[in-house]
Amino acid sequence: TAAALYSYYPDKTTLFEEVKLVCLAELKSYLVKNVRKADTSIEQLKTILESFATWCFKHPQKALLVMSKLQANTSASGDELKSYYECNAFGQAILEHAVADGYVVSDDPRFDTSIAVSALWGVIESILLKRADPIYWKQGKKCTDRFIKQYLLSLAYNEK
Repeated sequence: TAAALYSYYPDKTTLFEEVKLVCLAELKSYLVKNVRKADTSIEQLKTILESFATWCFKHPQKALLVMSKLQANTSASGDELKSYYECNAFGQAILEHAVADGYVVSDDPRFDTSIAVSALWGVIESILLKRADPIYWKQGKKCTDRFIKQYLLSLAYNEK
């Protein structure tokens, strides 16, 4: 019952924060498991992006809840926010390795990781919510694969 929940959580915001963190931990575990199978840092980079998309399509309710529906915890401290962005930090570390190995160029891996997550989520969300062209509603992987390819190509582009 709703009343019983309040014996475990002081309010619904705290409950929702716990739900987000559990979902994000599940996502990170999935990403880590898949990335371990890749040999090179560029394969790891591609794998983490593909795995994020796959997890979202396998768990659309969780993905939409965490990425779109639940409000951001804007009152959290810097240390508290780290648990919300562990997946991003993992992706950033992989991108940094790919840069160090000479596969891609990134002057700001944290920013480029944030761009990748935000843009890839936009592609995924447009499929899940049926906001993309109807011909692509059942072709989510095709759409995300295309985005991932374009993103990886963009990291090799250097305006300097």
